[in-house]
Amino acid sequence: MFTGDILTVVYLAITFVISITVHEFAHARTSDRLGDPTPRMQWRLTLNPLSHVDPIWFLMIFIIQFWWGRAVQVNTSYYKNKLRDELLVAVAWPVSNIILACFWICFMHLYASLLWISPFSWLWDPVLWFWRLFAIVNCWLAVFNMIPIPPLDWYRVISYLRPATAYTLQKYSQYFWLVLLALIFLPDLIPGLPHPLWFVTTISQTIFWLLNSLFSLLFFW
Repeated sequence: MFTGDILTVVYLAITFVISITVHEFAHARTSDRLGDPTPRMQWRLTLNPLSHVDPIWFLMIFIIQFWWGRAVQVNTSYYKNKLRDELLVAVAWPVSNIILACFWICFMHLYASLLWISPFSWLWDPVLWFWRLFAIVNCWLAVFNMIPIPPLDWYRVISYLRPATAYTLQKYSQYFWLVLLALIFLPDLIPGLPHPLWFVTTISQTIFWLLNSLFSLLFFW
């Protein structure tokens, strides 16, 4: 998703650990509050990264600059209102990502205001660069995971709104990994090829710009 020098890759690794941990905890906590004991039984109701981060995917950050988390298992039979509760669990990911982005943008502006520098000085300030990268990545993940195909979270929405469509998608779910990886990496391998996920990048950059503009007003920049 992102490429760059070793510092950027290290920043991505830190971003991965925090984002995945918070994301999976949000899923686990939401499902637990809705009556499902499965996440609690699997020791997923924790902010300990060791419970959520897959070591193989963690290493992938340093190889391909991409990652995936250890998905929380849920049992929807415990839900009182399956459609509503499934939607609540599915929306936990983008909400957690946007909250993380807001926190990091706030820190970025607070840090800049304390040092009397512009929050847009990330090209030369490594601290601002990290917080900006973290916020952008989380905005991107929030939008990306709302694509309603397996194994992404919002596939659960399709499974209840359009069961027949979901059944067809599930039959070919093993191929969607390859499709997703191709969509992400083919433009880097084939120069000049338009990025098929341009809409994800455009929407996520718009969200970041709006949040950044809001906090700029709050901090009088």
